[in-house]
Amino acid sequence: MKGGAADVTVKALTLRQPWTWAVIHGGKDVANRRWRTTYRGPLLIHAAKNPDPDPQAPAAVLWTMADPGGFGQPRTAFQARGAIIGLVYLVDILTDSPSQWAAVGRYHWMLEFPSPVDPALPCPGRPGLWDPPGAVLASLADVIGQ
Repeated sequence: MKGGAADVTVKALTLRQPWTWAVIHGGKDVANRRWRTTYRGPLLIHAAKNPDPDPQAPAAVLWTMADPGGFGQPRTAFQARGAIIGLVYLVDILTDSPSQWAAVGRYHWMLEFPSPVDPALPCPGRPGLWDPPGAVLASLADVIGQ
């Protein structure tokens, strides 16, 4: 995205619910991946069309943190599918993060500064780290800071 004096690269990452919600609203500061990237910077968080296939996943998220209803976050973001629900910054990739969210044997994508997009912005996703369409970036210019 073109931004003033410099170009700003913005990537997107698709995650399944409820993990998407946990990254933006629940304090999940790590995205566990089997691969790493050299990219660092703004990262749009996209909720996949299909939720985590593990029926216990929502309970795992809620047991790992306080009840989301207590924080007043939008419940619609917990159920959003096929949409951008927020922005974070990918600041580092580790293999030994002390975060409670870090999984053994994975790369720990360290995420900071979660900012919700409410309402969620419908958008097709894809596997891996991907470039959001220009129309999506234009719609989110205020969130991205452009």
